[in-house]
Amino acid sequence: MAKIRLTIDSNVKDETDRAKLAGLHLVVLEQVMRLDISDYVKVTLECNGACADKQPMEEVPGPDAAVPALLSERQQQIAAMLCDHYSIKRIAGELYVSENTVKKHIQNMKKALEIDKSGADFIYVLKQMLQKGGK
Repeated sequence: MAKIRLTIDSNVKDETDRAKLAGLHLVVLEQVMRLDISDYVKVTLECNGACADKQPMEEVPGPDAAVPALLSERQQQIAAMLCDHYSIKRIAGELYVSENTVKKHIQNMKKALEIDKSGADFIYVLKQMLQKGGK
């Protein structure tokens, strides 16, 4: 079995560029899911440097209305941040909790929403659920 790596490397100048790359990440995720190759393809989005700057919590989009009944307020915050491509480390820093606390909230969200995916697949399914809930 051969290992193949597809890399997209970019230097973002501002939040607009970061949003464009996040959109590209979502397109790649959608294609991986559509092609049914998620069992052996890992898709990640990593931000270093400028992306690590803290964004005020007021700018973090809130989750849609259908999910609040299933998730706590904190889980809703974390879901919104995950869907906005925040790393676990960044979420922990923004919310002033440990990375393990964030991971535990994610585990609890998976149980509450009955999602058995992990990593980028989990975020893709979560984002789809939030979008469907708002329609």
